[in-house]
Amino acid sequence: MEHQIDAKRIHHNWDNTLEPTLRVASGDVVHYDILMAGHGQVREGDTFEDTHFDFDTLYNLPGPVYVEDARPGDTLKIEVLDLTPGEWGWCVILPELGTLPDHFPDPHLRTFDLRSGTHVDFSEDIRIPFAPFLGTMGNHQDEPATASAFPPHKGGGNIDTRHLIAGSTLWLPVWCEGALFSCGDPHAMQGDGEVCVAAMECNMRASLRFTVEQRTIPAPFFRTAGPLTLKTDTGGYHGAMGIAPDLMEGTRKSVLAMIEWIVAEHGLTREDAYMLCSLAGDLKILEVVDAGMWNVGFTLPLSVFADQGPV
Repeated sequence: MEHQIDAKRIHHNWDNTLEPTLRVASGDVVHYDILMAGHGQVREGDTFEDTHFDFDTLYNLPGPVYVEDARPGDTLKIEVLDLTPGEWGWCVILPELGTLPDHFPDPHLRTFDLRSGTHVDFSEDIRIPFAPFLGTMGNHQDEPATASAFPPHKGGGNIDTRHLIAGSTLWLPVWCEGALFSCGDPHAMQGDGEVCVAAMECNMRASLRFTVEQRTIPAPFFRTAGPLTLKTDTGGYHGAMGIAPDLMEGTRKSVLAMIEWIVAEHGLTREDAYMLCSLAGDLKILEVVDAGMWNVGFTLPLSVFADQGPV
């Protein structure tokens, strides 16, 4: 059976005492019209000075969905059937947040036209293809009963896993009767790491199929239908290495090095280079075994550049 969830019944935090918005059977499909993070707080064409952020209500999560016969200890299988971004999106750098807060103390926000249906023109010479997914997909926890929407948790939540595009499958542990699944935080695209603190935030139409599996899993799992980066694997990559005794230090080094390369080779401002890294670049742990010095890579697909300038 197929269902259309009530788009007006949303919540902003995790709360397992909420009355379910919808009850479905195992195997049913649910269609969503999901509001972007910051709906009503950011408008198309805004700069940061025009926004009215309220982080207590930033995420708009439809649900929860109660799946019949799902019990604690079971697993909920979520098949991502379809994802369609809305007409525009936004990305932001926020003070004290993201990977490089000491290097980017000032806020910076841009909105983008997504009406092409296939890509965003980040600048005259940079085009990023859509790879839409839901940043938040989760089952409510048993304990604590309530929690912020921002950090991920043992039931999934704000996992920001950009590989959960249409055709992928996610498996989540069930902690409450009925699973109590909610989702939101839709993104038109994002790099692995979401390093500046935001992706391409947008509205999204989504269709998901829910199936209860009577088995226990040790952690959330996901499976893709093909290559991890199908749309950007065609032109090679430029990569930076962050070598350090701490993974977060290595992360910061590699992202900062990539920003410096983008500014020097492609003429972007530092803020736009940082934002491009968040939307299109990928953090990769290259090595964690060599005498206490770890290597964190940051790669950027050259296919986003109209002119793939010299290394």
